[in-house]
Amino acid sequence: MNPAAHDLAERLRAFNRFFTERIGALDDQHEGLDVTLGESRLLFTIRELGAPHPGEVADRLDLDLAYTSRLLGRLDDRQLIERSVSATDRRQRVVELTAGGRRLLATIERRSNARVLDLVDHLDPPQLDELTSAMSTIQNLLASREQKQPKRRENT
Repeated sequence: MNPAAHDLAERLRAFNRFFTERIGALDDQHEGLDVTLGESRLLFTIRELGAPHPGEVADRLDLDLAYTSRLLGRLDDRQLIERSVSATDRRQRVVELTAGGRRLLATIERRSNARVLDLVDHLDPPQLDELTSAMSTIQNLLASREQKQPKRRENT
């Protein structure tokens, strides 16, 4: 790796470490609750997709299907989701949030919103505009690569 590429990689990784620490991504209990960040993302995605089958959840999050199934199993064990046979295709199983899953997700979202707003409460409106513009730029630049080269995920 040439020195410029090495420096770029180090800067990107330093930013990732900075941001993941700020948002609590490495905490065992996401937002102080009995749920991991990965499980929170599954709950959010299940709600977003309606009644998806596990493969749809894995695809949306770009996760391995076996890992997704393990996470779903943990959520099912805690009665945060329920699995059932699809009404449109009896060969498929779908997952949906239970009432407890919906309540937990609402709590996660309230706490997550409070956390990120706390991160920026010291910024004035022009700085907030600058921050959101930079975030949009990052998303657009990284998404353009994904559109050119979709990731390939293997089921292990």
